[in-house]
Amino acid sequence: MAPHRILLLTDLLPPQFAPRITALLQRLPEDEWCVDVVSEDIIGAHLGSHGTVERSSSVPAHQVERVPLAPHRAKALHALADALWQVKSKRLLRHLRQEYDLAKYELLVGMSYRTFPLPVVAQLSKLTGLPALMDCRDIVEEYTAEGFLPAPLPRWLPMRRRLYSWLRNRFIKARTAALQQATIITTVSEWHRTQLQQLHPEQRVLCIPNGYDERLFIAQPEIHPQLPLRLIYTGRLLSLEMRDPRLLFQALQEHALAPWVQRGAVEVHWYCDPASQRLLEPLLATYAPSVRTAQHFHPMVPYAEVPALLAQADMLLLLGRREQPEGPHGMVTTKLFEAMAMRRPILMVESDESVVARLLSAHGGAVAATEVAQVAKFIAHHLERLERGERMPADAFTEEYKQYTRAAMASSFAELFASLI
Repeated sequence: MAPHRILLLTDLLPPQFAPRITALLQRLPEDEWCVDVVSEDIIGAHLGSHGTVERSSSVPAHQVERVPLAPHRAKALHALADALWQVKSKRLLRHLRQEYDLAKYELLVGMSYRTFPLPVVAQLSKLTGLPALMDCRDIVEEYTAEGFLPAPLPRWLPMRRRLYSWLRNRFIKARTAALQQATIITTVSEWHRTQLQQLHPEQRVLCIPNGYDERLFIAQPEIHPQLPLRLIYTGRLLSLEMRDPRLLFQALQEHALAPWVQRGAVEVHWYCDPASQRLLEPLLATYAPSVRTAQHFHPMVPYAEVPALLAQADMLLLLGRREQPEGPHGMVTTKLFEAMAMRRPILMVESDESVVARLLSAHGGAVAATEVAQVAKFIAHHLERLERGERMPADAFTEEYKQYTRAAMASSFAELFASLI
């Protein structure tokens, strides 16, 4: 029997950072599924907003097309026009109707960060009568009032706060309208599922966590535990309101840690983009010189190289913020499961006091900190361990994380695909 044909639309593909869709495409059995993937061609000034760190596409041998939808210039104006009139969606819909034989497909799938390309999937579903699975890996409601855009609005804009509020409502309205056409809605955490279920009470809304790539993130034993203690962070910081490292910086200049820091026994390595570094450097200027000296900035690395970096760490750093009425909410980063899989001590600052903190507690060998003293105590404990040359105990971590693999994620999607055809 011939494989089932899927038309899958997504906002991003590698070399942009798009692990959810990449993992899905890598793991769908080719004898069962034939997927035509269509995405926007991210060009020029738009590249910096999407974390382009891959050297080449890691999407396997499906039919992939990248369609140019945005101009090289006037990025802000185009984004505004898209929010007002869904310009990208209209251009993509026109392209698909002209260039694709829609009658050959059995299922439509849309994967989105905010809204696009879900309106296109909705329109195609109306035109063809095909079932549509729509996946929301992020939703506007999870972010702070100004954190939902991939790049901030210029500071000089008049009525900037009102514009953010208007855009936020506009995106939610557009997404809600698109999701009304979905046969099934999927998302990444139970908090997200609850929010979307409230807006779509008549539809099935399911949680499929991102998980970690079990073929890449494989625990490596400590070989020679010794000082200095290396904390490693990989990724981007969209804003300090979303990810706040201040508890760490404060702890490093506390009495319990300051002598260690001053003699170079603590190193914090940031593998991040230039925008994240620009956020951190003014903040670091307010702390002791020894704290600033302990920070080391490096370029972001391709996704496949991240496990080797984490294997070199003595401690893995996760950044978060306490859940608040204005966001952030329900954010379960893929980095959490990747860190767990490496079986290294994990420090989260600050704790979300919610789902991530609970997962870390179940994992063991980790702390989701709400105050400076917790951070200082956790780091001091591992400094003393490394000074003695002691390895982590074999039973320091549980194996709770093993249920959150990319294979499990892809299997959940495949089961849903089969149920819709």
